[in-house]
Amino acid sequence: MRPITLLGIYREQLYSPGKVQADAAVLDAVLSELSGMGFKVESRRAEFLESSEPRPEIILAMAQSDRVLCILDRWGSEGSRVINSTQSIRNCYRKILMRMLADAGVPLPAGHLVEPGKAGTYDLGGLNERFWLKRGDVHAIQEGDVAAVASAECLASSLNHFRKIGVRDLLVQDHIEGPVIKFYGVGQQRFFRAYLESSGEEVTSRMDSLRAVAAHAAAVIGVEIYGGDAVMTEDKGPVLIDFNDWPSFSRCCRSAGAAIAEYVIDCLDGPIALGIHAATT
Repeated sequence: MRPITLLGIYREQLYSPGKVQADAAVLDAVLSELSGMGFKVESRRAEFLESSEPRPEIILAMAQSDRVLCILDRWGSEGSRVINSTQSIRNCYRKILMRMLADAGVPLPAGHLVEPGKAGTYDLGGLNERFWLKRGDVHAIQEGDVAAVASAECLASSLNHFRKIGVRDLLVQDHIEGPVIKFYGVGQQRFFRAYLESSGEEVTSRMDSLRAVAAHAAAVIGVEIYGGDAVMTEDKGPVLIDFNDWPSFSRCCRSAGAAIAEYVIDCLDGPIALGIHAATT
């Protein structure tokens, strides 16, 4: 039986500020596992992917640019299995993400979208309270794209930043008090890890409520490999403050790589899956 062709696509450096190596490391770990299971594995930086290339049967996609997602759209329509799907990646653009999660009842900080050029203090909230300003399209790609605001000076500086870079939509979110938890997930309840942001301590065993919230968010967005940040509040439980497709899994790269590889195999159908399972037993 011929090997299944599988292509791993690294995230564009633009969308991986300060995390290029960490993002690459988890994909490399997955590809290494799958190569050992009999897949014909290749990898490509998203910036160099061309539509003229032979279409792989399985694609592990960390890419976020519209150019690459359009290529993957076509390959997906022709039969390739894309993980994460292009639609779920687009759903993680912050403006769409917040609307979908809010509509589904996922616990989020109170917030709304404004245009930076028209934003005034009434739109942004009281200056005596701390709040957050985040670009409303992609996640942070440069310093200042996520800003805590607690003074008039901070507000003016942040608005100036967003106006300069031409962000059309600005997300305003309340600040939530409590410890921040970083979490990582694969599939629905297949793999989940949670860590205190402040110390790096693993707290997975104490985060059943966050596991459920994260799995719900993933199902709503349609993403299969995901991560994010949540604040554990005393009265409301976990409140999601960030959610994204295919994070770096930097705190659990090796175990995540194995879990993602197993997930890929379980996603295959029919004779192909049987052949792979036979080769690995």
